[in-house]
Amino acid sequence: MVKPLICACSLLLPIAGLLAGAVNLTGPVAGYVAGPSEPELRAISGVPGSYLFSDPLPLPAGTTRIHLAPGQDFALIEQGAAGLAVLYLSAGAVDRVEALGGALPAADWAAFSPGARSAILFSSSAQRLQLLTGLPGMPRIALDLDASTLPVPPFTAAVSDDGSLLVVASAHSVYLVPPAGPAQLLLSVGEVLSLAVLPNGTDVAVADRRTDSIHLLQNVASAPVIGVLASGLSGIGKIYPAADGRSILVARPGAKAVSSVDVVSGDVQTLPAGVAPVQLQPLRNRDTFLISAKPGQPGSVFLRDGDAGRVVFIPAAGVGGAQ
Repeated sequence: MVKPLICACSLLLPIAGLLAGAVNLTGPVAGYVAGPSEPELRAISGVPGSYLFSDPLPLPAGTTRIHLAPGQDFALIEQGAAGLAVLYLSAGAVDRVEALGGALPAADWAAFSPGARSAILFSSSAQRLQLLTGLPGMPRIALDLDASTLPVPPFTAAVSDDGSLLVVASAHSVYLVPPAGPAQLLLSVGEVLSLAVLPNGTDVAVADRRTDSIHLLQNVASAPVIGVLASGLSGIGKIYPAADGRSILVARPGAKAVSSVDVVSGDVQTLPAGVAPVQLQPLRNRDTFLISAKPGQPGSVFLRDGDAGRVVFIPAAGVGGAQ
């Protein structure tokens, strides 16, 4: 059942004080990075070749975890007893916060659609899986599922921007979760590492770490056609669909490379990255991804331009301006 508009209220924040904390921006905001183990959020400003991390942005009191929306100016934040909320960002600063009444207050993980217009939340302690659509401005709970009804506990998921296609994955299996009825097994593989719904909203790509391959599941909700798109991708890691919908980008930390796989031919183009791309987090510019960013260390950004690509570095916070 769809629950209408769950932005129940706005949390009044001292906006002037928050803006004052967003300092050391050296140009346009390229994106944001959230701390992996603590609630810290920084802007990435500048242009390729001169990116810098900002100071930590002041966050609402009680923030315990940040789920950053890929390539967008918002995040979902957990606030303990205050519950889940949308944190809206503007020009490298916090703009406002809106509570999400009825949403899971805390999640083991969150997975966003390619354009971050939908998101999946999963809580093992609450045994709930929720689908949020209408992000960021008009979020709704489109599905609130008892996770014990799933064949296995999921460790990740993928969803289309409109929320009509939802797949979840365990370590070895991928399931379609329809709007009504039981989950349906789509694929069994050696080890599911990452999955993504493609921009067309009908196809799903799955990275299999055991076989170093990418599986393509086409027309998933109607008449599935399943096959191996590419193999031999040693050191395979996270995957993410390219903006044009014609290729899939593959982080390969074991090979210190990023590959592009054509979704029609399966042709692979590989770019040496010089560093291990341990993540593939979209920034605001088209086909630009943060591939490495550890607290107190330099970061790396991968940029794709047509059939070419390159890697640029971000100095560690405190080097070149930001503290």
